[in-house]
Amino acid sequence: MSKLIKNGESQNNPWQIVEADALADTALNNGQWLIPAEAWLSNPSVYQGDNIGIWIATDFNPDSLTKSMAKLPVIAIVFGAFADGRGFSLARILREDCDYTGELQAAGGYMQDQLFFLQRCGFNAYCVNDDADIESMKESLGDFSNSYQASTDESRPLFRRR
Repeated sequence: MSKLIKNGESQNNPWQIVEADALADTALNNGQWLIPAEAWLSNPSVYQGDNIGIWIATDFNPDSLTKSMAKLPVIAIVFGAFADGRGFSLARILREDCDYTGELQAAGGYMQDQLFFLQRCGFNAYCVNDDADIESMKESLGDFSNSYQASTDESRPLFRRR
């Protein structure tokens, strides 16, 4: 089972990603599953329950994000590469425009140096490789004591906070 840093604490990650081609063969009533967002959007009434969340690739069309996603227990954004910033934007849209308040996981190809900024965009959970130094990663969530810009964690820019 993979590891997860959630709200600053490490734990086992109970959520498993299901690829689109394996969705029909997966018994979704047992376990906790992250299904492709496209599958959930095409038929949300079929995929319901506290054990069903969705995963979104960074090339996902942000216009497809809806307020109906706010009822999902977990949404994972899977980064293909650390240089792909679209996942940051998707997280902000989910938090600010779709009113999503649940667990928002960063998965895939992000870097430890990005954790502080992922958190500022609304992520509160981070899938961690088995060989990663979890304590060091948790410390990275507090790399900076202040930020100039407004974000999901602070709605006012620094000059308004003075």
